[in-house]
Amino acid sequence: NIIINTNRLWYGKDSTVSAFIATAYDDEGKRVNSMEGYFLEPETDYDRAEIAGDDKAIRYGTYNIVPGEKWQRFEWYVDKVPGRTGIAIHGGTDGSNTLGCLLPAEDFIYDKENENYRTVNSGKKKKELFNFFKKFY
Repeated sequence: NIIINTNRLWYGKDSTVSAFIATAYDDEGKRVNSMEGYFLEPETDYDRAEIAGDDKAIRYGTYNIVPGEKWQRFEWYVDKVPGRTGIAIHGGTDGSNTLGCLLPAEDFIYDKENENYRTVNSGKKKKELFNFFKKFY
């Protein structure tokens, strides 16, 4: 069992940065391992966070992680997001690369001109995170 806990850090015009902790548990519910990083999401609008098909960030909180089904586009998904389905974890650089999904990153940068955040090393962090999921799921 793997859970992700997210906590909002910064809000851009069309992007949101969250810190995350992914924690793996054994069958008896004991913590086995964890890792940390950042997620970039689209703009946060808490009035629209639970509307299916909306392109806003999900609510911060604790979620289960599940592997994608063969018919699904992405490898890993956030499970039981209130009001939402298909919230995936995948690579990307900015808020335009996500319609609600979580883009992992080692760090982020703020673009003052566009008033938005961008990921740093999203592909590298995605690989590290997916290896963690595969090892402990």
